Amino acid sequence: MTVIGVLLLIKFMSPERKKVPPNPPGIPLLGNINTLRKETMLSTMRKLHKQYGDLFSINIINQRLIFVGGYKTTYELLVKKGDVLGDRPNFLTKQLLRNAGVFSTSGPLWKEHRTFCLTSLRSLGFNKGNLQTRIIEEIEYFLAEVENTHGQPFDIQDLVSKSIANVISALVFGKRFELSDPTSAELCLLLNAIFQSTVFHSPIFIFPFLKHLPGDLFGSKKLMKKVNQIFDIICKILDEHRSTFDENNIRDFIDCYLKEQKKKNEAYKEHTFSDEQLLSTLVEFFSAGLETTSTAIKWGIVYLMHNQEIQKRMRKEIENTIASGRLPTLEDKPKLPYCQAVCYEVLRLGNVSPTTSPHALKHDVTLNGFVIPKEAFLFIDLDSINMDPKIFPDPFSFKPERFLSEDGKVTGTEKICAFSMGRRVCLGESVAKMELFLFMTSLIQRFEIHNEAGKLLPSLKGNFGLTYTPQSLAASYKKIF
Repeated sequence: MTVIGVLLLIKFMSPERKKVPPNPPGIPLLGNINTLRKETMLSTMRKLHKQYGDLFSINIINQRLIFVGGYKTTYELLVKKGDVLGDRPNFLTKQLLRNAGVFSTSGPLWKEHRTFCLTSLRSLGFNKGNLQTRIIEEIEYFLAEVENTHGQPFDIQDLVSKSIANVISALVFGKRFELSDPTSAELCLLLNAIFQSTVFHSPIFIFPFLKHLPGDLFGSKKLMKKVNQIFDIICKILDEHRSTFDENNIRDFIDCYLKEQKKKNEAYKEHTFSDEQLLSTLVEFFSAGLETTSTAIKWGIVYLMHNQEIQKRMRKEIENTIASGRLPTLEDKPKLPYCQAVCYEVLRLGNVSPTTSPHALKHDVTLNGFVIPKEAFLFIDLDSINMDPKIFPDPFSFKPERFLSEDGKVTGTEKICAFSMGRRVCLGESVAKMELFLFMTSLIQRFEIHNEAGKLLPSLKGNFGLTYTPQSLAASYKKIF
């Protein structure tokens, strides 16, 4: 009763709303609180877009959520009118990340630290051979673990997560964890639990004050506990790393940050390169970098299990290009157009992030004849772009050939929207694509992936959380050479 009373009070105190994109009928006072259920979220969004078009609203108590979809409309907002995007709204994510980092900040702090992150990562080999070397080294460990299963069925999801975590760790901490390391296992387990347990449209994200109510009806306290555990793990690693810092020997991102922090301390009394900012940024790197890339690879394996002929065609192209049997590299990419097309189709149909995290506006904006009010929470529906039959005919079918021209060249990939677009495009897009290509081609080169004998193929219906993940992935991996 206390929760209902508080929510009703908010409703009565809310100002009259402007004319906005249409919304489905709701419950009096409570609005559409039962519309965006986690279990049916994806099908509900698709139904509402079909009914209302590129723009629709959802009202939850006093808060309006506006969903923007369709390539043309999304491009208009995020690119052509991108300057109207302002702060992240007062969302639980901000509090979880302790109001620091890059993901949930904005303004000068966001701009300064996003620029610093990109510059630092490039200096460390981001997008260069150095990073590729680290990825391929990790792939060798990954393939060895797969080989050790001797063709017996197993669920590869944990191994994929730990392997991608090691790529991030090498870049950020300058080291990798053993695949059996308990710290790495705990980190991956916590992140996986967080990403699968809730959605950005949940009441606990929209109304952060709910965490102060007695009990844990919406799971916010449980969520906060898991996030704090992640902070504790990374803080411990950071403290150990700090003790060996040498500004004349920069090894990784942490060293880049500590060097910049030292420079700022000497030049300014106040600046934004704080220990808190570093810690939150590291948590973001692991959260976003691990979950999105590992989930894309997992979906790739699922779709190849369902499409054995595509798997064979990939392998044939790899064998014709790399006769020596060495692992594929980025230098081979131009000669592997079909493998590239498979990876692009995984990004499209795998649908790792059906919607973005929420945006806020600096002021009201008009879009497609509707007014989007400043106070609304704004979500970009990437699923509506990637599954648009006008752009991608027969969108629910896995068809890599849709990204190949008649002469066999890669084409049409610019309409995929797996990493958003505009100013808030994913910081690690190029790394994620690099990892997906190298892991997928290496795995298919060395192993045939088959369904467990007598078992059903893994479901193509995923679990909707902060990302969209496969349900299970039990398969056997038959070594080729």
